[in-house]
Amino acid sequence: MYRTGGWALPLVAVVLLAAPLCAQEDDLGAIDRGGGEGVQTKLGKSGLQVETDGFGLRVTTRVQFRLTYQTEVANGPDGTNGRTFVNFRVRRAVTSFSGFIFDKDFQYKLQLEWTGGNSMIEHAWFRWAIMQYINITAGQAKLMHAWEYNTSSGAQQFVDRGYVSNVFNHAYAKGITLDGKVGEDVSWLKYWVGVYNGALRANTDFRNNDTPINADTFSNTVDGEMMVNLRLETHPLGDVKQSMNDDRSRERFGKVLFAIGLGFNWLVSGFDARSLRGDTVPATSPTASGRFRTWQDTMHVALDGHFRFHGLSIDIEFHLRHTEFHNRGRNKFNPQRDEPGTGTATGNLTDYGFSFLVAYFILPEQLSVGVRWDHLDADEVWQKGSNQAGSRLRGVRPDANELGLSVNYYIHGNNLKLTFDVLMVSQQLVFAAQGTTLLGVYNTPPQRHAFSSQPFHLNRGADYNDLWIMRLQLQWIF
Repeated sequence: MYRTGGWALPLVAVVLLAAPLCAQEDDLGAIDRGGGEGVQTKLGKSGLQVETDGFGLRVTTRVQFRLTYQTEVANGPDGTNGRTFVNFRVRRAVTSFSGFIFDKDFQYKLQLEWTGGNSMIEHAWFRWAIMQYINITAGQAKLMHAWEYNTSSGAQQFVDRGYVSNVFNHAYAKGITLDGKVGEDVSWLKYWVGVYNGALRANTDFRNNDTPINADTFSNTVDGEMMVNLRLETHPLGDVKQSMNDDRSRERFGKVLFAIGLGFNWLVSGFDARSLRGDTVPATSPTASGRFRTWQDTMHVALDGHFRFHGLSIDIEFHLRHTEFHNRGRNKFNPQRDEPGTGTATGNLTDYGFSFLVAYFILPEQLSVGVRWDHLDADEVWQKGSNQAGSRLRGVRPDANELGLSVNYYIHGNNLKLTFDVLMVSQQLVFAAQGTTLLGVYNTPPQRHAFSSQPFHLNRGADYNDLWIMRLQLQWIF
């Protein structure tokens, strides 16, 4: 039985964070000032804007203050029950500097996440806007691959992105991107294609994360990795705003809009996961360079669709990711996928997932509600153990289902809003690959345990790990 005291703090926080609702006014005004000959300065909902003939600057800051209540329930004996907590947190504090220099064709952006540590720099790019059909961007930016992750955290229907997006996103990437649009009044085709570093996120997490600052030094991260990415979109009835709901005004939301997007990503890198490939670097004969003798290449396809009409929005996203493991160097000519007697090698992994989110503005531009369902099917592989009983299917992350309900109250649009959501996440546990822990989104899931009858009370872990999560978030942008 849960103690009622565990709910006291969330209830008090609801009252405290709801205080801004009493301050609702008409739309935020703007202040325009002339800063001298040829200089225009504006302060309003879009932040601080300064513009001259040869320079433009816009500064905005987004802050998200969040309260989270989370409890963990295991379905089965000896599971991890009772890991309950309540926590206040500044989830994001982001400042963005964007504009142009010399000419409006030369654009720039620098975005800093003050809570990011070594990953503080999110966007740092320069863009030459040549023409409608082709533009060139160099630097670091969010990888244009799938809709939900590409949507700003400030324009979400839920407090944050869903389970599937958190499993499949490629975070930020450093490289060169070409983009453009075909169509004048209608965007028949938008495209983004580029070549990037491709920094493996983790030795058992086969996707990109090139946000941290990496020096020009040979290392396990800086070692000839490469990533190629392509995204295509079509908006045949007019552009769909990059958001997770239909927040158009009464005058505009009567027009039907829909968009379809397709993303393709290919990532190649070395990796050091002896739990998956015993021939990575044999301890008895390491390479002189320190380079791994195994490498992985991952192909990831994302398909998404988006519908908007009269305050109703439907967003569907599907992901398929296939990873293959190969030998290189000396092992390439002697392809022994296992060290003698271990039988732990993995040939490939295939994961897929989808998300389905429906939202509706009960009061246009003021009150929206949403529901979501995310499903993840993570691959498992057969691995031998030290004995016959230890041979079984293993995986790097659990299968999962996420069900959610959200409510947004917009005081001044996304510039000042309050979001509340409730999530139920059910994770079907698997035996972790030998020597690893399972990867999760909201927690580190426990792995399953083999049944043992002697003694009876040992090794009877749960088959499922369920989470109940309630979040309340206040967002302000200035």
